[in-house]
Amino acid sequence: MSLVVKVPFKKILSPYRALRVSLENFNLEPFKGKVVAVKLHMGERGNRSHVHPSYLSSLVRILRDAGCEPFLTDTTTLYVGPRNTGLGYLRVSAENGFNQIGIGAPVIIADGLYGTDVVEISFKGSKLEDASVGKALYDAEGIVVVSHVKGHALTGLAGAIKNIAMGFGSKKFKKFMHSLLKPKLLHPEKCSGCGTCVRVCGFKAITLVSGKPQIDYEKCVGCGACSRCPTGALVFPEELIENFNVRLGEVAASILEAFKHKPIIYINIAEKITRYCDCVSDPPELVAEDVGIYVSQDPVAIDVAAFKDVENALTKVKSLKEINNVDPWIHLRSAEKRGAGKTTYQLETT
Repeated sequence: MSLVVKVPFKKILSPYRALRVSLENFNLEPFKGKVVAVKLHMGERGNRSHVHPSYLSSLVRILRDAGCEPFLTDTTTLYVGPRNTGLGYLRVSAENGFNQIGIGAPVIIADGLYGTDVVEISFKGSKLEDASVGKALYDAEGIVVVSHVKGHALTGLAGAIKNIAMGFGSKKFKKFMHSLLKPKLLHPEKCSGCGTCVRVCGFKAITLVSGKPQIDYEKCVGCGACSRCPTGALVFPEELIENFNVRLGEVAASILEAFKHKPIIYINIAEKITRYCDCVSDPPELVAEDVGIYVSQDPVAIDVAAFKDVENALTKVKSLKEINNVDPWIHLRSAEKRGAGKTTYQLETT
């Protein structure tokens, strides 16, 4: 049974001590002497809920002490925005506190300047050119996946599995996953004609016609930006959300299969738990009390452990599913079914 080590938030005296104590339960010897990619989401421009840089500077110190050569990394976004290119992402990451001076390790955007520096992997059901990951991640000799645990408009929960599937994946792989999602105006009576959906769509797929959104599905890539419709008029049908989450779990498992010969460890940080992803620049809406830090070698187990604790720490609702009307169990069980990990685990609290 997979081991998940937890440091409760109330026991976190410092990021360094919490990470060091929890990582002592795992063998870092396979990482020694290797170039190690520290995969994380460094936050959108203006985002204030992403993982704090102090956790990364502490982790880099621990990895260096263990004889590793770490670098921070992530891939460019599918949606149009500041992190859509490598240079843009480097600017945003520096603004958010992730740079070599402050962290002690360089930042390398895994899929290059324009999201084309990728390596093809195998995935049943897609074109080989679609199934690809950032080359810097693929070339790394070891990986530490650092995930901010939070809600998510499309997956209900964002943790390690979401970080792997979308975070490792190339723009084409992201588009392949999102191609299952096409928004629909299911509740036209709720639409106020505010135009939010038009403004947030970076692909110019939505226009207002007689005060109502009209979607050009040839242009739409299913990125989900419009899912934050303030009136709830423009939504993704439930069956499309479920299909997307099943595919997300499958993609995460296929990526891990391609990386199976590398040592990988997972760190989930469950604080500043927000309704939406760190891609959101708006002031964060906190939905739960801070919970703690989790470490495991099983990405499914670590997500389930954090998920259950977050459910018990919610402040306004009874379940994460209620927040965005998406059941997190769908992508977690899909990942388990494809062999990414187990939903059962042994929890050890330090």
